Amino acid sequence: MRYEIGIAGSGEQEVVLMGDILAQAAASVNGLFLSQTRRYDITGGGGKAESNLVISDDSIDYPGITGLDLLLTLSQEGYERNVGKLKREGLLVVDPQLVKKIVYSKILRIPFTKIARERFNGSMVIHMIAIGALTELCQCIPPTATRGAISANYKGEACQLNLASFQEGMAYAANSRRMGFERVEEGQEMEI
Repeated sequence: MRYEIGIAGSGEQEVVLMGDILAQAAASVNGLFLSQTRRYDITGGGGKAESNLVISDDSIDYPGITGLDLLLTLSQEGYERNVGKLKREGLLVVDPQLVKKIVYSKILRIPFTKIARERFNGSMVIHMIAIGALTELCQCIPPTATRGAISANYKGEACQLNLASFQEGMAYAANSRRMGFERVEEGQEMEI
């Protein structure tokens, strides 16, 4: 098993932190091997940011991306920079408030921004909702491992808020998966 996850957006969206928490979670699971790469602009909080993870049940001979199984994008620019790395049957997850134009076949829209505002009174937990969705969708990192990684990085009320946001993301992704994925035929594009 080799599973590749890509997360793309801007620095202010905590993209690198999302990758770090998922990496910590995967690294805590016996029998899983992990490689993580990240890129971000150091010019400011709003610059480009990416985090890629390779998770395997065998040692990883090539730590780079060969074809993403799952790509979560939180910006149009992040989508455009990374969609070419997605496998043909890979899953693209987007926040429809942040990514408006898509040319790809298998899509799941999760309104991370809207969920954060309506359920948690702000956008400070978008990244935790996204981590919950990623954990649910990739199914190679147990939720208990991700909860443990979140708890290791936050304490007190911040930890409780982040765990609740994580759980909300998992539940939303599970429900969305049951309803099915959208598809855009090759050669077409979709405006969200």
